[in-house]
Amino acid sequence: MNKKKQRVYGLADFFSGYMDQIGQLTVTNLLFCVPAAVFGGMILLLCQKLPNIFIALIIVPLLSPFTAGLFYVAKRVTLKEPVRAVRDFIKGMKNEWKVFLADALIIYVVTCGIYITMQLYRGNLSSPIMLSSFIMSLLFVLFFVCFQNAFLTMRVMVELSVTAAVKNAVLMFIGGFFNHLKVLFSLALEAFLIYSIIAAIGDVMIAGLVLAVPFLLLLPVLSVYIVVYNVFQTIEKNILTTSAQRQSAAAAVQEPDEEPDLEQLKAYAEGDPEEYVFIDGRMWKRKTIIRMLEEKSV
Repeated sequence: MNKKKQRVYGLADFFSGYMDQIGQLTVTNLLFCVPAAVFGGMILLLCQKLPNIFIALIIVPLLSPFTAGLFYVAKRVTLKEPVRAVRDFIKGMKNEWKVFLADALIIYVVTCGIYITMQLYRGNLSSPIMLSSFIMSLLFVLFFVCFQNAFLTMRVMVELSVTAAVKNAVLMFIGGFFNHLKVLFSLALEAFLIYSIIAAIGDVMIAGLVLAVPFLLLLPVLSVYIVVYNVFQTIEKNILTTSAQRQSAAAAVQEPDEEPDLEQLKAYAEGDPEEYVFIDGRMWKRKTIIRMLEEKSV
């Protein structure tokens, strides 16, 4: 019997997945950079004319459908599936633009609230009450960032309703905290390297020109791939694998090529129709099982 080799997640696996499809990922990055450059230029113009930068930044959520394209491509790289840059980028936008846009608007509102809150703490941290409140605010920021990474990854990885994705993203804050830390550390290291380049060059304009090359060829898709690759490990362990293990005992009584009988379908049909069950190693949406049960009952 041939046994499937267990995948070992790590830097070697991460970079091999990226390098195997570096050409398609570079094209994907360029596809994202075109609208990013347009919106970035619009923001710079608005910042010169508007009194508050947050009014200009309201344009940023309009970039979110293109971010959905990045997430979908990163999903395929993570799953070791072949990438066709234009097709997959557009497919990700088409499938998830509504959810990503709504989520981006929420992020914008929450970010504005966090900024205003942090301004209130300036010079007031000597008070124990204010210090405790400040620490709670930092913990909320940590939770919110991790929640966003999990929620957006789950939307492209697994066919779940928004409600189910939100619930699982909240639970993954604890269950997948180690993987969240890897994401935060990696993105912080990326930001530190960018800052170091700017500091070393000294001139912001020249540094911007130097950084334009890695941004055009690498940074956006690499950043999203870091998120998806690490968060997927938690999804695989706590949603896919755990569900498979729960169903293994029931699936064991079924022959591989034999269609489930009426009693077996009833056992699988109990629960949320939007959740998944595993039958012979294959993932089925429960509402599909319910439909099969109804057809057998006729």
